[in-house]
Amino acid sequence: MVIRRPHDIDKSELLRKSWLAGFPDEVIADAAACGSLRPVGDGTLLHARGAEADGFYTIASGSVRFTRTTEDGHATTIGVLDAPSWFGEISLFDGLPRSHDGYAVGPTTVLFHSKSDFKRLLDNYPAIYERFAKMLCLRLRATFDLVEEAAVAPLPQRLARRLLELAHLKPSMLEAATTAGIREVPLTQEELGHLLGKSRQSISKLLQGWEQNGLIQTKYGRISIKQPDALHKVAFPDLAQQRGRSPSGAVGHHARRSKETT
Repeated sequence: MVIRRPHDIDKSELLRKSWLAGFPDEVIADAAACGSLRPVGDGTLLHARGAEADGFYTIASGSVRFTRTTEDGHATTIGVLDAPSWFGEISLFDGLPRSHDGYAVGPTTVLFHSKSDFKRLLDNYPAIYERFAKMLCLRLRATFDLVEEAAVAPLPQRLARRLLELAHLKPSMLEAATTAGIREVPLTQEELGHLLGKSRQSISKLLQGWEQNGLIQTKYGRISIKQPDALHKVAFPDLAQQRGRSPSGAVGHHARRSKETT
């Protein structure tokens, strides 16, 4: 993995690929000028649950893991974001404390905008508000889906969906964007169990079966998704059946040849 040092990072280019994608050059230049690059080491706490919001973060390199510690002391991972994702806007909008702990995963660099600079950008360029409104609506929809599936979906579907989300192959509460290609999920089987409210043994049994069928590959502390299309069919069996059938109920020639998308 190539580790990018702060002076190697073009702040304007980062913003063009992130939350200011499609905005005019003058807006991007203004945001780049008032943002500061912060390199941090593996495990660094970027913001703590319950803390007052100090600013807004864009991941320039590396990753950030979001966790919440339960009453029994277990740190449950909610999600993992990598470049060029962003985070921290919710507390800036509602004025409430941070809802999760955010830790750097490996050497990480973030572009930081202070609360005052972020609010100035919003005031000067109201179109940014619309951008964030749409993103927050997508996250709210993802939250509704998560609540519904927790009540009715069996464990294989729930686990498959979480893996796709954490690998950024399916929109999640933290990240509405998806990325093509094979991705790795930086979680242990025990952490997945805490995330889904199930035992490590239940998670391990499912993962072993998927690994034998070539869908995934388990590594120490990581799970590599080898066949995202096949895993997507496990996560959304009803959708897979609908796409695999013609209106008459028979499997169509085109449907057989079409590839499931994530």
